[in-house]
Amino acid sequence: MPVKLADYHRQALEGKTINTSVQLNKRDGTWWLTLSYDEVVLVQTEPDAPVVGIDVGIANFVTTSNGKHYGTFHGKLRERQKRDRERRRRKAKLRKCLEKKGAKSLPSTSSKSGQRLIRHVRQEINRAVNQCFAEHPAAQFAYEQLSVATMKHKARAMNAYMRASNLAHIPEQIAWNAAKRGVQATRVKSAYSSQECQRCHYPDQANRPDQQTFWCVVCGFQSHADLNAAVNIERRAGDIALQLCKDRKAVKSLLMQRHEAWRKRHGWP
Repeated sequence: MPVKLADYHRQALEGKTINTSVQLNKRDGTWWLTLSYDEVVLVQTEPDAPVVGIDVGIANFVTTSNGKHYGTFHGKLRERQKRDRERRRRKAKLRKCLEKKGAKSLPSTSSKSGQRLIRHVRQEINRAVNQCFAEHPAAQFAYEQLSVATMKHKARAMNAYMRASNLAHIPEQIAWNAAKRGVQATRVKSAYSSQECQRCHYPDQANRPDQQTFWCVVCGFQSHADLNAAVNIERRAGDIALQLCKDRKAVKSLLMQRHEAWRKRHGWP
């Protein structure tokens, strides 16, 4: 299909080799062609640059170890997710009823509002990550190696809430921003990062009485849950012993060893 480019497009693509990522979309009766090219950006971050830990969450998309929050799924996005989920449930009930009656034409359970919500959530995530990088120009970052596929809750509503928040897109956007800006970003193990006490290293689910509160059941340390996790992630950037752990069991064993060492240093029985 021949495509006629304007002078502006030719100037933008001059000297670039277009890769295979080409998209042709139709929006409101207008065709849009998206072309992309590869560019090598060298890491420009100083080796001794301060490390900023990034915790990924729903209440706040990004929380840094210096106490800043960026973006949230609460508010309008949360309300839109509730309305879209109810709409999908009604469509699913209608579809099941028509299917029992032998109807040949069945309504789809997808919705345009749901697709728009997905796009808007990704835009909010992109905006939050961009703002975080812009406010830390001389820092390097540490972010968690998140596996959203294994994160499941007993309540279906919570699982739908977590899927709608698109948590898996946040680490991808962090890596993309770091690559295009030439910033050093290190992925670290996320096991028990939200349950480990940053003071005594004790890892336990009981340290999280609710979504936003961290309260260590041993030493009594209190903090915002996302901030505590971000500090732990920051410290794990250069933690070789923890990076060598093969699974969650090994990570917890190492953290318990550090907790026992902390107790001895402080004279705790």
